[in-house]
Amino acid sequence: MVQDTMISQQTIDIVKSTAPALKKNGQLITTRMYEIMFQNHPEIREQFDMSAQANGSQPARLATAVYGYAAQIDNLPALKSMVEKIAHRHVQTHVTPEQYPIVGESLLQAMKDVLGEAATEEVMAAWTEAYQVLSQVFLNREHEIYSDSQLCEVC
Repeated sequence: MVQDTMISQQTIDIVKSTAPALKKNGQLITTRMYEIMFQNHPEIREQFDMSAQANGSQPARLATAVYGYAAQIDNLPALKSMVEKIAHRHVQTHVTPEQYPIVGESLLQAMKDVLGEAATEEVMAAWTEAYQVLSQVFLNREHEIYSDSQLCEVC
């Protein structure tokens, strides 16, 4: 599962160094991410619980997950329960592989917007790599969940 992915040590170091800023500004970043994503891709709004957007609970949950990833990027097995919970939610809400780049672009743009000068080219390159690795973890796990559920439907 998670341990199969390789992230460069440089990326690990840079992403870990952003954890304090993500802890402090995480909800600003994720709130901005959803604004960007819904503006650029209004067709995906229907997959989201808009009341959870309005009351801030969904951006808060995502901020916690992003911070957790940054803090534990060098210990990905520690994130297994978070990955399980999110992957099952993604399957439940019919997230598609094609939507991962949309989320990634929106998240990275939101990081730039909120972190300003702290979002250097080096930081953004590291987060681009880190996001790609994590999205592949989710895609692999979601594929397994879909496959398992299809097997059970046959039972």
